[in-house]
Amino acid sequence: MNKPISLLFITLVFLILTNACMRLRTSDQKFYKSFAKVNLHPQIKYHDYEGVSMRYLLSKTYDPTLPSIVFVHGAPGSSDNFQQYLKDESLNRRANLFSVDRLGYGYSDFGVAYPSIEKQAESLVNLMQAYHHPASKFLWVGWSYGGPIALKVAADCPELVQRLLLLAPAVDPEKERFFALGNLAEWKLTRWMVPAAFKVAQIEKRAHPEELQQLIEDWDKIQIPVTHMHGLKDQLVPYENVDFSKKHLPDSLFTLVRVEKVGHTFPLMQPEMVVNELHFQLDFWEQEN
Repeated sequence: MNKPISLLFITLVFLILTNACMRLRTSDQKFYKSFAKVNLHPQIKYHDYEGVSMRYLLSKTYDPTLPSIVFVHGAPGSSDNFQQYLKDESLNRRANLFSVDRLGYGYSDFGVAYPSIEKQAESLVNLMQAYHHPASKFLWVGWSYGGPIALKVAADCPELVQRLLLLAPAVDPEKERFFALGNLAEWKLTRWMVPAAFKVAQIEKRAHPEELQQLIEDWDKIQIPVTHMHGLKDQLVPYENVDFSKKHLPDSLFTLVRVEKVGHTFPLMQPEMVVNELHFQLDFWEQEN
């Protein structure tokens, strides 16, 4: 068996064996149990959006006197991606921490694709408006495909976003990368083997270049500080996406954080870097007061 065929065979076997378990989500019961180990008492809530139940997580009881950090995951993914941030004691002292299952992932209509960036952003706005009040401050964190969705929220509903942190965001429609393995989620002969979350992600990926092209006109609406963190060795979302952000934002609002020697998963593998940046962002609000 030659090497390409052998690799394909191994991949197919892997997909078959993991199809049932690779949902990339944690049940409410396991979530509560995980947080109990660190003596935290989170809340799991469900919000109705146009007849769809959306799940979102809060690290503690909501405190209206504190700013809020809202985490938006990529594709595939779920609110689980940010559990370690929601457990961070230093962040919990300074902010309310939200992590949302985007439409199609986690426990928000799992397995049904919603490739529209506008629709994804609208659902998040609809959910988070319940926490908006005259003195509220929101820092949104968008990782990968979650980046342009968070940016769309900022463009459409500026009262809900005062600062924006983009983690390796896929924002340039000309730099979208497609991989051969993604075809397995589309071919009739192999589609059944692919976990549902990956099928949804592939549908989003196919639509992404056109969706990002439509988003270009929204960049001019951004009137808040935006920080773009990106790993120099990112093989999934090329570092050149930084140039696109820089081109479409004024220097007065744009900050670049180059992350050396890391790839696309640095928010998971090296969370301390992101936590430090979040504290840096929160410092601005404390200085204002």
